[in-house]
Order: sequence, then C-alpha cells, then structure tokens
Amino acid sequence: MKAEKRFSSGVGFHATYTWSKNISNIDDSGDTLGDSQQFSDYYNRRADKGPSAIDINHRFTWSSVYELPFGKGRRWVQSGAISRAAGGWTIGAVALMQSAGPFTVTTQTNTTNVFSSGGQRANVLRDPNLPNSGKTLDRWFDTSAFALPDAFTFGNAGRGIVRADGRINFDFSLVKNIDFTEGVFAQFRGEVFNAFNHADFGLPGRALGGPGFGTISGASDARVMQLGVRVVF
Repeated sequence: MKAEKRFSSGVGFHATYTWSKNISNIDDSGDTLGDSQQFSDYYNRRADKGPSAIDINHRFTWSSVYELPFGKGRRWVQSGAISRAAGGWTIGAVALMQSAGPFTVTTQTNTTNVFSSGGQRANVLRDPNLPNSGKTLDRWFDTSAFALPDAFTFGNAGRGIVRADGRINFDFSLVKNIDFTEGVFAQFRGEVFNAFNHADFGLPGRALGGPGFGTISGASDARVMQLGVRVVF
C-alpha cells in the first residue's frame, strides 16, 4: 500500500506499507535483514525450502518535507526583518520500521563427510523462538532447543526458522535557506540520524558448538548529529 502527497503548498510526503512472504530453496546472500541461507543437502531440495534472507513480513517507510509557511513567497510574514528570520525553514523526516529477518542455526563442523555450500544444520527439538519478553542479548533464542545430529546424517532443523531483531529508525533534518540574490543562497543544515537512539541488534551467534552461540554482540549505529553549510549559485 502506498500513500503519497506530491509536493504542494509546502508539504509533501510518501508512505508505504508492505506485507510479504518470501520463500525459496536457493542460496541467498546474507545482509542486515537475515543471514545467508545456503543449501545443506544438494540431493534433497525440499529440505532447503524455507524463508529467504529477505523474508520481511512487515515493512513501513515514511519520508516527508514541510516548508514552514513564513517568509518571502510563503503564506504569512512575507516581508521585513521577521520574514528573513522566520522564513526559509524546512523540516524533513524519514522513518523505517520493519519486522525481523530469518536466520538458520548450523553446526560448527560438517559431520556428514559430504561437500556442501556451508555448515550443516542442527537438529531442532522444539520451537527455538523465545517470546519478546524472554529475549536478552545473552540468549536471543532457546539454545537448548538445538542438538548436534549424529555423524554422517543431516540435521532436521528447517531453514530460517529463527528470527533476528527488527529495525526501527527515524531521521530528521532542519534546513534554513538565506537568499543573497535571486540565484544565490546559503543553506544551513542540521541533521540527526537514528534520532531516538534506538538499538537495532545484529544477528546472534548461530553456530551450534561455537563461541557466542545465541549471543548478540553487535548493533546498529547510535545517534549521529551533523551540521553543514553550503552556498548554492
């Protein structure tokens, strides 16, 4: 779904919401959405069918621009010293909210004695996903729900059955334009990224038997603020 107001009267915005399901049985390149979903048993493609790395069920985006209605050419206070001080201001906002991407739990070593794309999947004993209230950085999923498969056998855990952290981010900008002549103006910009300093956690350790199994050790960048000036002519 999309909602859009083309820029007019100093206001414009673009908003989208996507509900989706993405399933595949092919190799995926991993990114910040999920991990790489690589094949386990080349001769059993059905076992590799599951959520792809880009299986994001819910995603909302927003971008908008608002020119304050003061100053030359605007609705109010079109002339005088107050016009120069109050005019030329623009507020921008960009937002992103999306649900978590999937990842796959593998074993640290390949005990099947066969060639494969990557680490072999573990055995799953029960649903490894914890409720949100039970997730911590030291235990993002139920690590005891996985076990090593017997030697020379493939694990029965499905692909992408565990979910990582979602994404929430808000960026804002405040811009002031100061006209010198008809074609020359200076622009002062103040921008803040991840304005609410929301931590979006990275993928947890997902190699059974490896260090940091089930533990998250990374996150997105903290709040960043920057100021800038440029002259347009």
